[in-house]
Amino acid sequence: MPTVSIAKGRGYLNHNDRSIDRVSEKSWDPELSRKNVICRNIPIEDAYEQLFGKALNEYNQRQIDVNHPERQIKNYYDHISRSKQEKPFYEFVVAFGNMNDKDTEIYPVLQRCLDEYITNFDERNPNFKVFQKIVHLDEKGIDHAHLDFIPVSTHNKRGLTVKNSFRGALKEMGYTGKTAFLDWRQSEEKYMADILERHGLEFERGSGRDEHLNVRQYQAEAREINRLAQKKLKNMELPSIPEPEIKINPITKSESVKLSKTEFDKIKQVIDYQQTQITSLEAQKSDLNVKLENVELKLDTARKKPYMRENETLTQNLQDESDFSEKLTKKYEKLNNQYIDLFKGYKKLEKENSSLHEKNTSLEKENSSLHQENASQFSKIKELEMKISNITLDFHYRLTRAYVSIKNIVQAVGMLKYDKDEGYGIENITDKQERLIDGVSEYGSALAKENEYPELAKQMDQKVGIDESLKSFVKLPEPERTRESRSSRDWDIEL
Repeated sequence: MPTVSIAKGRGYLNHNDRSIDRVSEKSWDPELSRKNVICRNIPIEDAYEQLFGKALNEYNQRQIDVNHPERQIKNYYDHISRSKQEKPFYEFVVAFGNMNDKDTEIYPVLQRCLDEYITNFDERNPNFKVFQKIVHLDEKGIDHAHLDFIPVSTHNKRGLTVKNSFRGALKEMGYTGKTAFLDWRQSEEKYMADILERHGLEFERGSGRDEHLNVRQYQAEAREINRLAQKKLKNMELPSIPEPEIKINPITKSESVKLSKTEFDKIKQVIDYQQTQITSLEAQKSDLNVKLENVELKLDTARKKPYMRENETLTQNLQDESDFSEKLTKKYEKLNNQYIDLFKGYKKLEKENSSLHEKNTSLEKENSSLHQENASQFSKIKELEMKISNITLDFHYRLTRAYVSIKNIVQAVGMLKYDKDEGYGIENITDKQERLIDGVSEYGSALAKENEYPELAKQMDQKVGIDESLKSFVKLPEPERTRESRSSRDWDIEL
């Protein structure tokens, strides 16, 4: 029964794509390296730009909008490289079987299993953005794949909306809590077991005491790299860094650094020294990652057993290893930052330009004046909006009253045709008169419907009558009485 392994790798990108020389005869066979399968190999800086470029621009613009330009992040990859919480990228080394299976009849089947696993890795893990996916066939152990990825968390409320976060990536893929990573790995191992079963093989997971041979070989290689790097460091001397002479082009105003060959050679020695130190630290981290992996496996096993004392011991071991890993990480970050600074320009001096300072002061004053003007304009706009609102309300009120009046008039006109009891109906009404009365009603109803007064339109269509507000205007005046018509009493009162 073949075993499978999915272990954290050291993430040595130049090792993966064989762009560096091998460190010893124990590493790999260059004659077989041409058989290695490079599925994907994107420069990490390009991967960061593709994943975070848009979110970084949006974040920087927000800082400018809130008057905090100093909070902008110039280069997100460099920013994460200096972070204490996140790593620029992570690596998993995946293998089906061990070196004992390499000369057996199941070896071709194990190769197909590995190919199926890495092919579907991106679909299963959408938040692990793989930028390097390489299968090694040139080493003594079983064929294995290096999966180097950037964990991506989306829809973040703080910082970048899309950012590097291992925990956030696991959460968005459904793995939460203290055992999130262990749960994810168990899920992957189950998938690996399913692949083996589909190919007619039975899965066997190695124990913490019996590591997979390819993983032990990987760890031995890391130790060999560190040993050779330390040996090289002992034979190297760190010269003093010369102060470069900076010249300014009088025409283009561009700066250039003039170095003698001796100065250049000294700086190159420093860079080589730093690179060797980084290589040593990377190897130490790789060795430590394997140890941490084994401790995590033991801790996971202990959680499932009623042996609390063993659990506590393993937890303490994990904490000790984590503390040591953190110290190594800090040292690595410090050296890496020094190396980056030397490689990009050896030394950058930022000088404050007085003219730019004055211009900035002027812009700040102008900005303040614009803010005041903007506040004044905003107040005027609010005042106009209030006036417009009042005018709109008044217009609506008057329009409503107008349509109510039209309704009253139409209903009163309808009495000329349809009244039978009040005496307003026209006797012997002609067809032309009837059509005029109905036309007035239809016209008023159409206007009401067009201007969104459906209820008034309905009343015009269905009812006739004289509204209370109209009655005072249609009441017949009393006839004037003449002297002859007055009673004697009236005359008496008048007199």
